Amino acid sequence: MENNNGSLLKATMNYGLITGLIVIVYSLLLYIIGLHLNQYFGYLTIVIMAACIFIFTKQYRDKQNEGFISFGKAFQLGILIGVFAAILLSFFSYIEVTFIDPTIVEKQLDIQREKMLAKGISEEQVEMGIQMAKKMMTPAMLFIVSILSFTFWAAIISLITSAILKKNSSN
Repeated sequence: MENNNGSLLKATMNYGLITGLIVIVYSLLLYIIGLHLNQYFGYLTIVIMAACIFIFTKQYRDKQNEGFISFGKAFQLGILIGVFAAILLSFFSYIEVTFIDPTIVEKQLDIQREKMLAKGISEEQVEMGIQMAKKMMTPAMLFIVSILSFTFWAAIISLITSAILKKNSSN
């Protein structure tokens, strides 16, 4: 049993690393072509993560678990892949906002400011909201929020992929 858990941990670390690297490459490509602030392209990050969790859970089931996997084990696998990817992605986000483009937070706040003004929110309320958001958008807070949000999405995705991929043995 311990060997199986060690195998699971090793697999999820590797799959999480690969997932994180894929999302980082995607993020860098968006940055290079100037679409890194586009919200809709940002949503594709979740789709990429979902595809990776699905593919890696299926691969684990078929190649390392003799074609069978319980819902619980598949869910555990997906969550761990998400957590390891989240840690890597959070480090990348920290590096991005600290070294690669320290102005990215200000750019995101400007976009939010424009959206709030377009909705008819008063200038004073907009500035108050932006000031509050600015306090929460430090590199350290972004690191923590990034881990939590990617883990949340990994849990949702894992619930779905586990239901699809579960295959109990006949024993």
